[in-house]
Amino acid sequence: MFRKLLLMIAMVSLLSISFAVNAQDTEWTCGTVDGDIAAPFNFTGWEGPGEVDKFLLAFDEFFETYYPNVQQVPNTGVAWADYWTTLPAQLAGGAEIDMIWMHDTRNDTFAENGWSTALDSYLEACPPPGWPELFVESQVDAFNYNGVQYAIPYDWAPGAFYINVDLFEAKGLEIPTEDTTWEEILELAIALTEDTDGDGENDVYGLSNIIGPGSGAGGFYWIAKSFGGEFWNEEITESRMNDEGTIAAAQFLADLIWEHEVHPTADAVAATGFSAELLFANGNVAMHRALNDAASRFDEVIGDDFNWTVAPTPTGPAGRYQFVGGSAFAIPTSAPNPDLSYELIRWTLSNPAHLCRTATMGSAYVSQIEFTDCVLPEGAPQTEAYEYAFATLGARDGVHPDYHPKFLEWETSVFVPNFDLLWIGEERDASVVIERAHEQTNELLGE
Repeated sequence: MFRKLLLMIAMVSLLSISFAVNAQDTEWTCGTVDGDIAAPFNFTGWEGPGEVDKFLLAFDEFFETYYPNVQQVPNTGVAWADYWTTLPAQLAGGAEIDMIWMHDTRNDTFAENGWSTALDSYLEACPPPGWPELFVESQVDAFNYNGVQYAIPYDWAPGAFYINVDLFEAKGLEIPTEDTTWEEILELAIALTEDTDGDGENDVYGLSNIIGPGSGAGGFYWIAKSFGGEFWNEEITESRMNDEGTIAAAQFLADLIWEHEVHPTADAVAATGFSAELLFANGNVAMHRALNDAASRFDEVIGDDFNWTVAPTPTGPAGRYQFVGGSAFAIPTSAPNPDLSYELIRWTLSNPAHLCRTATMGSAYVSQIEFTDCVLPEGAPQTEAYEYAFATLGARDGVHPDYHPKFLEWETSVFVPNFDLLWIGEERDASVVIERAHEQTNELLGE
């Protein structure tokens, strides 16, 4: 009887091994999901048409090849503010969402609240090829909370200026460099801002998209740092919002809009019927701050209408700092098909068969460091300037706030409501706004 039992155990073990081997004939499946699975696959994110397409192509290829009976159910293009309001409520309620877009500013919040799945067991059992050595180290770290990996980064996103070369040349002005100061940027912006039809309203602005209503704190932090400011102490227990540098940075930005009028107000942008991005693409802005992934959209929309390039953002009184950030894919703890989600993420973010296409379609520095040369089409005239302004300087000078589990709550309940008063002109004195934000930050951090 005992020998029969041993024989049965051995046969079961052999069958299990055989199944695992057959299931892993390819390096792109992990052997834990039945290839005949028939189920809906729900995913959600903020990227919409033109941005998300680079991933949807990979998703289609993955499911058609390995799991043809799975039905994709996308919910993409969700407005940024709505996404971070509704998604936490959905996940707290156990929503059956298989995969989500994650941002470095939100990772710690989702991990701390138990909404994101810890991925360490997946990464140990079936790691993406090249993990983590071939992935951008800062982005791997950005989605690690308390020593646990909660998301796999899909990009690294630095910011810089997009420049209308024709407007600069018409005024006989030099394109800024990383040594250009904020005061010199203001001088350039004043020279480039113009009322072309004499109706008393500016038609061309020197700057756009530096800041505005609803802007995230990360979009202000690099500027605050360049003026010597900070958000909180190293322990993230006390606010430093009322540092002189933070106040000076906020006042400088508010004055760009309201005193110097070289940056369009939100109402001015809305009145054109365009977004700030299209305002630049239509030739109405000389210097437009945006992330590196805007390049593909500008290349498509601008065409031959005018010459454009990219340039570094400036140096402040306290030195040069540059915005950097990034996004990732995460698996909710309530996901009905987490193993399948992991395989899709693994395929999408590490398969060399389509990573170069992903990078080119999105003008994106994908998280795999071997594909940085794929960002712009071969021969693009902006390539050298693009690589220097975004990648070289971004790696050297890139900063972001110290994110923490309360960051999402702080940004939406403290930073945006207070700082929007400056950006919409309801309050012109930055010290008033910041003192209130300082007090509220201390209250939140002290809870």
